[in-house]
Amino acid sequence: MSSLSGRLRSVAGQLRDRGPKRLRICFVVHTIDGGAGTERSVITQANALAALPEGHQVSVLSVLRTAPTPHFALDERIEVTHLLDTQDPDAPRPLRRGVASAEDALTLAGREATLIPRRWDATYNALTDAVLQEYLPRLDADVVVTTIPELLAAVVQLASPDIAVVHQEHRASSTRVYDLDALLTFAPRADVVASLTGSMNDWLAAQLRGAAPDMVVMPNPLPPEAPPRASLTEKVFVAAGRLSVEKRFEQMIDAFALVADDLPGWRLRIWGEGPRREFLEGSARRRGLADSVELPGSTDDMPGEWARSSVALLTSRAEGFGLVLQEAMAAGVPVVSYDVPAGPREIVTHGVDGFLVPPESREGLAAAMRRLATDDDLRRGMGAAARLAAQQWSADALAEEWVEVFHRAVRRRRDPLAPRKVLHGRTVGPLGKLAVGDSAAGVTPVEARRTALEHAVRAVRAAAGDATWCVVPPHGSDPTAVVVVPAERRADFLAALVASAPPAWLSLLEPEQNEWPERRGTVEAMAEVLARTGTGAVHLEPWPGRGGHHGLLAGQGVRIEFWQPDASGALIAPGPFRYGPVIPAGTETVDAEVWGVPVRAIALTLLPTVHDATMEVDVVYTWVDGDDPAWQAAREERLTGRTGAATTESSSGAARYRSRDELRWSMRSLHLFAPWVRRIHLVTAGQTPSWLDTSHEKIVMVDHRDIFPADALPTFSSHAIESRLHHVPGLAEHFVYVNDDVVLGRPLRPELFFSPAGAFAAFEALRPVGLPGSGDLAYLHAAWNNQRLLVDTFGVALTHTMAHSPQPMRRSVLDEIEARFPAETRATTYAPFRSETDLSLLSSFAQHYGLITGTAFPATAEHAYIDLGHQNVQGQLRSLRRRDLDFFCIADNHHSAFDQDAVTDMLTEAMERYFPVAAPWEK
Repeated sequence: MSSLSGRLRSVAGQLRDRGPKRLRICFVVHTIDGGAGTERSVITQANALAALPEGHQVSVLSVLRTAPTPHFALDERIEVTHLLDTQDPDAPRPLRRGVASAEDALTLAGREATLIPRRWDATYNALTDAVLQEYLPRLDADVVVTTIPELLAAVVQLASPDIAVVHQEHRASSTRVYDLDALLTFAPRADVVASLTGSMNDWLAAQLRGAAPDMVVMPNPLPPEAPPRASLTEKVFVAAGRLSVEKRFEQMIDAFALVADDLPGWRLRIWGEGPRREFLEGSARRRGLADSVELPGSTDDMPGEWARSSVALLTSRAEGFGLVLQEAMAAGVPVVSYDVPAGPREIVTHGVDGFLVPPESREGLAAAMRRLATDDDLRRGMGAAARLAAQQWSADALAEEWVEVFHRAVRRRRDPLAPRKVLHGRTVGPLGKLAVGDSAAGVTPVEARRTALEHAVRAVRAAAGDATWCVVPPHGSDPTAVVVVPAERRADFLAALVASAPPAWLSLLEPEQNEWPERRGTVEAMAEVLARTGTGAVHLEPWPGRGGHHGLLAGQGVRIEFWQPDASGALIAPGPFRYGPVIPAGTETVDAEVWGVPVRAIALTLLPTVHDATMEVDVVYTWVDGDDPAWQAAREERLTGRTGAATTESSSGAARYRSRDELRWSMRSLHLFAPWVRRIHLVTAGQTPSWLDTSHEKIVMVDHRDIFPADALPTFSSHAIESRLHHVPGLAEHFVYVNDDVVLGRPLRPELFFSPAGAFAAFEALRPVGLPGSGDLAYLHAAWNNQRLLVDTFGVALTHTMAHSPQPMRRSVLDEIEARFPAETRATTYAPFRSETDLSLLSSFAQHYGLITGTAFPATAEHAYIDLGHQNVQGQLRSLRRRDLDFFCIADNHHSAFDQDAVTDMLTEAMERYFPVAAPWEK
């Protein structure tokens, strides 16, 4: 078995210092007197270092004295200095002269600290500032070891610059909240930062990036005394820790309740004290387990208690390195633990010396407890493996490795320009690189999802055997299909997934959850990593931004969930699930298709849900070729002799008709992000884009003559055209009206635009319409006409414009409006240019009418307005690379900060990058 300890010894041998061997090492701690894991780890380290033959001088600087003597025994060679006595919280007393009188101490204790501000830790105040400022500059040591970010900040600011600084993280760094800022700010000023686990080292290094100091992984040591060995014959599950919310012992009781009837004579014993005692006792009583769940309090002989146990349990929300797991394994006790940040995954080898189960999975915990309790051979084998694994945490061996780290820190301090070395991978990216030439260029989001599902289904068919598995198709606004895999076939599934040879542009993602940082890698590399974990769900999806697709395919894959069987054979979900947390034993699955892939599915999950919009949806575009000489001549003829709104720049200026191929990009976005659209109706003045293949089955060309009265043509008013779109032949009842300058930004579901009952979304903008006469922009005249008509009809006032977005609509609502307001609709239809009498029927009036009559609902979406005339248009276009918008508008401007050709080039480059796959209707 290769161990972390062995790997570090190899590295340490390469770093051995040829200089003086005897070091002056000072640990700086919050308090050395407590009984928590940090105090025990520091004292175990210090004792082991002091006992080394080199004769290192080891001391401890404890900011606070909280008890007459330390809870754990210190080697008599170790000098301890306390700076502040807080045993009486009402009278804190400095223990060094010259800091403050007793009266001054009380005053300072009531003031906020500046060195270690309250937002990091409210324990510190102006008095702790004073004692640290008095003592740290005089500290005489070769190496100072800090144990919390707050004290790291104090040491690097106050201690002599000649002293090397090694910071030890004694908890999962990613779970820090209040003092994370202190860690990220001052870690770069340390010589070495040590994490307890490789995953936390990787996470922290990724946060620090180029500012990362030398970084190492060093686990907590076990006490040097060999613990008694467990016989594993006692019918006792044992856990230990503070009875607090973070330890989640109530979930342990829940899991025990699931197996207690199947395990006669077995008990659950939870050692520790804390504020949750009464709650836990009540939980046991409510489940009828008062006689088999024991809460005996604290003990000074935890090694002996592990020797009297048979299975160790851990359900914490997070663990730095899980000292209780180390102790249990040292006694030869197999472990069942939630797979939480960060220690359990790197302490327990899943399936060898214990089991890791998904966090919050009481059923998973119960299943593992049942296996170990009912299989004596399995329990003894895992116990032997656990005791063997614990040898790597020997305090003596780790002390030698720490000496090498300290020597390295001293060298770093002497030569601050020496190259830094992160001893473990700085990010998870190195788990795998995209194969050269294996590109996802040309792949659409739909194809990416289908490919991921094909490989996941191929793997589960190979791995599941006779066990129940299924695929749950996406429903509602959630675009993700879920592949349900029995947890006991997890390892086989991962191996089969690798064997299915998925394309290199697919990756496996362990998502950020339960405070675990996200991890991603190649399918092969991540499958190997995940086989050693208890992760309940992973995603098979394209690499984000790699493989020639510029992020187009990010997130376009499938979710794979590992469901835990219970005693009845039912499958229990690892987290929330649309159809409930249980698939009962014997549930029938049927052959089906999802995204064109043959799968097994539960019949009920194939039906539409009350959250699904299942109607046929069309799209209607309005477009003109403003460069067409015949169209321009007709427009000029129509303009002759006209005044008022028709001749204003905002209503008939050239920018309204300028083409930069926006329609191409908009229609391409439909192909990529809304493949559920039935037909695309392109309404034009008898014109056709040169790049459009009108023979494509989805494309329907509509001439103005098909929808307008002959005497209303030619028209050059978008308001007039909007007033006639519901007359498009063959148009679906539900359709989305899209201006040619509006573009979808990412894959969308129809539920963004329509409710399951068929109501349409109304995306209101932040811009108020204002009072009549308060502006002179052309669109405001129509807005006030809309406002007046609604007030007269319903006594209801509209206040805001609608967003310049895709406008979902119902054909029957427009029929109703035309019948109800024939004069206003006719006037709009017959105005060839924008007019003071217009209604903006499809871009505002119908939406507000729908909200009043109940056929529309208020909706929100992520959208943006790209102003092509803006001086920062390049920055606006670059911001699109985040791909975090549902849609955006490419708005031309009558005035531009750039040459028009330059703007066109910028837009074309940005759109080619954003939409790298052509639609099938492009020539």
